Order: sequence, then structure tokens, then C-alpha cells
Amino acid sequence: MGAEFKISADNDGRRVDRLLRTKWREVPLGVIMRAIRTGDVRLDGRKTRPDARLAEGQTLYVPWERREEASAEKLRKAQKKFPPLDTLYKDDFLWIVNKPAGLLVQPDEKGGDSLVSRALAELGWERSDYRPAALQRLDRNTSGAVIIALAGAAQRRLAELIRKRKIKKVYHAVVEGLTEELGRIDVPLKKDAAANRVSPDKEGQEAITLYRRLAEYETKSLVELLLVTGRPHQARVHLASIGHPVVGDSKYGSGRGARRPLLHARELIFPDDADLPEKLRGLSVLAPLPEDMKEYEREEK
Repeated sequence: MGAEFKISADNDGRRVDRLLRTKWREVPLGVIMRAIRTGDVRLDGRKTRPDARLAEGQTLYVPWERREEASAEKLRKAQKKFPPLDTLYKDDFLWIVNKPAGLLVQPDEKGGDSLVSRALAELGWERSDYRPAALQRLDRNTSGAVIIALAGAAQRRLAELIRKRKIKKVYHAVVEGLTEELGRIDVPLKKDAAANRVSPDKEGQEAITLYRRLAEYETKSLVELLLVTGRPHQARVHLASIGHPVVGDSKYGSGRGARRPLLHARELIFPDDADLPEKLRGLSVLAPLPEDMKEYEREEK
């Protein structure tokens, strides 16, 4: 016996295969693709393609049992398991939270703690056809502002704005040594996925960081960074490449001076863009510095 369901507004425009992988995470990808290919998955009663775009109100049939939504008891347990998030801004479109250092954005195991796990628990999220999604990839030990899309349309619009570099991402970092007052780092970066390490490489992806020194603190500098591009580990690798590694960064610096890299996603600035709800246009959201960086904030000029 299979299952049939209506396409919601959150899934309008999504690909068939991606929706199925979201809703039936326990079904292997090979099984999903074979069912689509053989016509066992049907859209409005007809055979479809993996890359077919869905429209709100259509009916999708799959040859698997209907997946049970999260029970009220499971939701209560999840809400007790995780502490509440530090909300910086929230509406029906998105949720911006201040991620603490040490917390993953996505869980690394089923039921594991993460920013997304805590968000789903706090929201009491029951649906399996759409899940709120974090739109930034902060490292575990980087703190600061993270956008969580609360609807499918929001996720698509925000992801496109991020891809086009229209949402500005400003970071604060405490670095070794005295930096120049202003600077631009234009160094391509290449990631070694196996080692989870990024290196400057002329054959790598374009990566641009703008920075300015905000304050001096003995042998360290507090700098503000504007990530023009958003490559993995970009801020840390770029700062290390100019001789000013982030304090506490054991991977790209000495690891001395702090228990974690003192890097914080300080501000998100939204464009005055017609694709955004009016109240978000031009909005700036600040994330207060964590305790291990506040002493440097007091020195800021």
C-alpha cells in the first residue's frame, strides 16, 4: 500500500526527487530513483521525472507507507532535551538566532544536538514534507547570527540572495598581531574534504574578504570582516594567510590564547530587495559578542 499527498506551498517549485528524499529519509536514494524511473511514483496520476518541478495543489503518489508525523509526546521530549535558542529576530518568514560556540549547525547523528535540532524542538515541528533549514554553514566553534528559513518560499528566496551575495555577512575576530587599518584579501581557496582543511591555492575557488581594524589589545587586534564570498573556513584561512591567524585557532594558527577560535558572526544586513517582505528590506541584525570576546569589545574604538 502506498501513500498520496498534496503538494503544499512550502514545496512549490521543488524537484520531485528532493522532496522525496526529505520526506522519506529512511528510504535509500537508489530505491527512490528506481521508483521514479519505473513509474511507481506518480504526479497527478502520471509518470514523472526526478527533476520535475512541483506545483502547489498537485498530488504525488509514492509506493511506500505514509510516514508518521512526529507525535506530541516525542515533541515534548525533544523540547525538554534541548535548551531554548537565543532569538535575535523572528517572524513567519525566518528566524535569526545567536548560535553559541561549540554547537553544530546540523546534527552529526540521528537525534543529536544541533542548532537545527533545537529549532525543530522549540517550534514543535511535526511535518516531514518540509523542515526549517539553516542557511549558513558556521563551524562548530564559531558563534553568532544564523538564518533559519521557516517556509519553503523563504528558503528559496534567501538562498538566492545569499548566492548573489546580496545579504551581507559581517564577522568580528580577535587575531594575533597588529593588522593594517584596512585591507582586502583576494586569495583563492581549495578544500581538502578528506582532511577537512582549506588552503590558499591559485587553482581554488575565488574568495574575497574585506577587513578593518576596530581596536588594538596588547599584542592582538579586533577586526571586522566582510565576507564577500562564503567559502568554508574563509575568514580563518584568509587571516592566517596574511600573518594574523585568529586567536585560539589550532587548525590554522597556534591555538594559543583561547579555548576556541575567537570568530563571531556579528551582523547580517539584508538588501532593500523586492523579493523580501517589506519589514526585512534593509534590516540589520546584530549578534552580541560571547563572553570570551567581550573584553575586546570594550576596547573597541
